Amino acid sequence: MAKVNYNVVTHGVSGKVGDLLQFRQRYGKTIIAKIAARSSKTTPAQEQIRDKFRLATAYAKSAIKNPDLLEIYQQRAVGGVTPYNLALKDFFNGPVISGVEMGAYTGSIGNPISILATDDTKVVEVAVQVYDSNNDLVERGAAIRQGEQDIWVYTATTVNTDPVGGRVVVEARDLPGNTSIREVGL
Repeated sequence: MAKVNYNVVTHGVSGKVGDLLQFRQRYGKTIIAKIAARSSKTTPAQEQIRDKFRLATAYAKSAIKNPDLLEIYQQRAVGGVTPYNLALKDFFNGPVISGVEMGAYTGSIGNPISILATDDTKVVEVAVQVYDSNNDLVERGAAIRQGEQDIWVYTATTVNTDPVGGRVVVEARDLPGNTSIREVGL
């Protein structure tokens, strides 16, 4: 890739040159790119992607208008990446539940269930559902974040008389509303 620090011919140029090249300005630099070929027909898969991108764009625009969200994204904006770009990326990337630790859970009130939930920006909520061996819902509730870490803890509030063979369902949600679900057997 060639780099030109200062060129009186292309400095500040933007627009198309014929049907071959397009000049753009990005963060004070001139970018020259091949013009992308476009088809007039779109497939259902392309329409689905375009619809998702429209939703992502709407989220990113609303996020940078919200002072609280703007601050979160501005803290992460470095190296020419804008808060808008980070919000757009965040819309496409959901949270990840990396681990559910139930070693201390025996079905008693006060037993903890620890969850490691991460996101490229921020996990805002982790919900837990506990089922017994008959697949009956025993309890549900919100896990509590431990400081600024990615560890969330749910404390049992109901006695589970038959935990062996049951399951725990954990759902994590991020800022744009993306969710991830992980199920773990007891």
